[in-house]
Amino acid sequence: MKNVLKAVAFLLVGVILIGGVSQVICGKWMDANKETYTTKEFYDLKDNSIEVFIVGSSQIVTGVSSMTMYENYGISAFGLGTGNAPMAGNYHWLKECEKTQDISMVAIEVSMLYEPTKQFLFRRAFDPMKLSRNKLEAVYEQSRAYDGDSVLSYVFPMIKYHDRWKELTEEDFVFHEEDSLVYRGNVMKSGVKPVPYEKVIIDNDALRDIEMEAEQLEYFEKILSYCKENGWDVVLFKTPKTSWSLSKSEGVKALAEQYGVPFLDFNYDKLMKEIKFDPMRDLRDADHPNLRGAEKISDYLGKYLQENYDLKDYRQDGIDPVNMQLYHEDREDCYLKMSTEPMEYLENLNNDRYGVIVQLTGDISESWNGAVQEKFAALGFKTDISAISGRNYVGVIERGNCVFEEAVVGPLDYSGSFDGRIDYTAWSDIMYDEDDVKMEVAGEEEFFDEKGMNILVYDIAKGRILSEVAIKKQADSEDLELETVYLFE
Repeated sequence: MKNVLKAVAFLLVGVILIGGVSQVICGKWMDANKETYTTKEFYDLKDNSIEVFIVGSSQIVTGVSSMTMYENYGISAFGLGTGNAPMAGNYHWLKECEKTQDISMVAIEVSMLYEPTKQFLFRRAFDPMKLSRNKLEAVYEQSRAYDGDSVLSYVFPMIKYHDRWKELTEEDFVFHEEDSLVYRGNVMKSGVKPVPYEKVIIDNDALRDIEMEAEQLEYFEKILSYCKENGWDVVLFKTPKTSWSLSKSEGVKALAEQYGVPFLDFNYDKLMKEIKFDPMRDLRDADHPNLRGAEKISDYLGKYLQENYDLKDYRQDGIDPVNMQLYHEDREDCYLKMSTEPMEYLENLNNDRYGVIVQLTGDISESWNGAVQEKFAALGFKTDISAISGRNYVGVIERGNCVFEEAVVGPLDYSGSFDGRIDYTAWSDIMYDEDDVKMEVAGEEEFFDEKGMNILVYDIAKGRILSEVAIKKQADSEDLELETVYLFE
């Protein structure tokens, strides 16, 4: 009997070790949109805590804010997407959701209906899924269809990823603990990629013949059938995307009419204007919204669902879906980083959580006007930048209080520490060459390489740099412009 117990114990230890090692070496897909965090967050949901399940590709990871739907309309939603997620992935994640959640509505982002699938996309979709009959069915179907990775490699990822040992970083070991800006499946993205309006709207596209991918359509129809069996309502939608087209939209519209489900396409001029979506400010790249864009889309979607379906108001149950204080802090940080103009940035900079270091390395006094000075003074600074032509300047704000400010003719440097523990130094000399422009924070040199007003923002409580920008004169005018020196996403 003792030998049997020892054998069982040995096997259990072995399984635990293999499981732990597999978690570490398994591909995290973090660099693009931190999909691993969204699936982990899904498994952390309380049973029967969501009513609307949103599925799709990376379009919903960055383009749909379930928290906006909750705060504005009381809708408890969760968005689960992976990069270029095949419809097969959406289908099996829907089945995974049905195990623990009593949902009544499924919203489907339709980007992938026209996109071919590849084996590695199934890894992205199914590697994070917990081992179950549903996962085994999913990977068995795909391993047969694509003659690809074995079912066993999904059960024991070490088989697939054993070569990743040489690529491992600290993030592989601590990814589950990192503050990842993930809230109900939305990864807050603060990048801004200006895209001309006419590049996004599809109204004027020429129609052409284009077919949906057969396998994507097959699993899309399986999703609709599964929803019908369970009595769930379905809504189709499409986030703004430059690679979308009128031909694709018309195809989805016909499909929606065939199955009697609504379709909301935010790539049309009318709807884009209705939600005030600005492609010059609301996209993080050509095909993905940033947080500002996601909130505009989600506000409309939430209102549509509230007005057309019988959904519960979860705000009334007194239970917050996430850590609301952290969520609002992260949201404030994102809006700071999404600022595209000096006035907007200075307004978003007014936050008691921040440590702010300002240095002048170029004379911008002639471009500094009264409106900008008003925003600057609201932070706690007393110096009028328009009145210090030819002088150097350093100013520091700590948790809403100005702790240092000086303007002098010669070179200037100042050293201090936030909360008495985070050391910093700022140098100001308007005669600097651009390559010399830097600050030092927490022992690390931060190079700006910009002539003008350089601003570094530090999150004192979390011990991290939030933003590095330069306010400088535009090349072709005397107006000021804001340039992000480095984007901390």
